[in-house]
Amino acid sequence: MADDAPPRRTQAERRAGSLRRLLDAATSALIEIGYYRTTIAEICARAGLSQGALFRHFDTRIALLIAVAEDIDEGLRALYRRDFEQLHPAQTDELLLAMSVLRANVASPLHQAWFELLMAARTDAALHAALLPIWQRRAADDQALAALLLPDAAQHLPDFAVIVDTMVTLFHGEGVDRFLRHDPDAEARRMAWLIDRLRPLLEQADIRK
Repeated sequence: MADDAPPRRTQAERRAGSLRRLLDAATSALIEIGYYRTTIAEICARAGLSQGALFRHFDTRIALLIAVAEDIDEGLRALYRRDFEQLHPAQTDELLLAMSVLRANVASPLHQAWFELLMAARTDAALHAALLPIWQRRAADDQALAALLLPDAAQHLPDFAVIVDTMVTLFHGEGVDRFLRHDPDAEARRMAWLIDRLRPLLEQADIRK
């Protein structure tokens, strides 16, 4: 019966749906086959759309990939919030919680797509210029999350921002190393070593309150 037919989508809804498919297709291609094989043809095939449909949204491949970078940034921030909400009720050790949330985020497939874009930006000036403000926003978000997880340290430890930046950079390096070498035992030892050295600093911050 005609009354049982689903309502027809508006043009805006169809456009939004196509855009979402293109962003998801490009992201999955970045994760699975890397930046340089994430071609227009590959993205369209994964999205089930024509190249004409893609170019109605984006003038160039680089314009699409810049939009993908923005979308990945939003996804990673959502992942941070999800991990925090899942781990926080069961984890009373604030330092371990902060480190676990950071590591889980960096180890995610979505972050692998981000790494692909970062490495390509080394030799692509347009991509570099577009990614730099996104990277700066993400660095600020990392600091804000760390301050949320470790408020006493953020307020009373003078080197808190440097420590957070160092941990983020370290786990980024670990994430890149995972492309060739994933050693859970080594990662567990690394985490234990870091926590043993950071905990006295946090205790000093607690004393200064």
